[in-house]
Amino acid sequence: MVPPRGRGVALASLALYAISALTFCGAPGKTRLQPNEFSERSDSLMRRQAVKFMTKKKASYADINVEDFYTETVSGAGGPPKGLERDLITKFFGDGDFHGHGDHEAAFQNFRECMEKGEPFVGEDDGSGWIWAVAGLTVENGLTLEIRKSTPLGMRALLVAKESKVAEMFDTLNWKIVRRRLNEVLGHRDSEGVTVPGYK
Repeated sequence: MVPPRGRGVALASLALYAISALTFCGAPGKTRLQPNEFSERSDSLMRRQAVKFMTKKKASYADINVEDFYTETVSGAGGPPKGLERDLITKFFGDGDFHGHGDHEAAFQNFRECMEKGEPFVGEDDGSGWIWAVAGLTVENGLTLEIRKSTPLGMRALLVAKESKVAEMFDTLNWKIVRRRLNEVLGHRDSEGVTVPGYK
């Protein structure tokens, strides 16, 4: 027979054990998720998010006045680029490494020739007579640079030229404007990240 004092200690221990069990397993009526149940719920959430993404309404970009964009492009003094623009050109139109280290002069000359020839270019030719240099941003390559012949809405358009007057554009190219445009998305947001009127 357990003495009264011993019974009190036993009951206290039992109560403490019950409280610990409830704290670990959850209150009655609230079943803890097993690992496989958690995985199933997580997968279900991911599927719902994927459907939501796939059914998202396609963006409607603001109208662009290419003539105004061009006028701003040729508001400088031309010459070779410096800094980031130079390294981008060297990386994608020259012998540059991932960071754009290489023969900058030769790369810039090749870039000019590609713009003047209109090739190689990415995407479709919309027949408008404009040729663009467009930057991109990817996980694999960081900033990228390519030539396009259609208005690059939703992209980082850096400069534009009339296909028949590319050399003229380079003679008066404003590189400060090009640098600012690295922060812009054509038809979507300005260099401050503010959505432009007309974008939906």
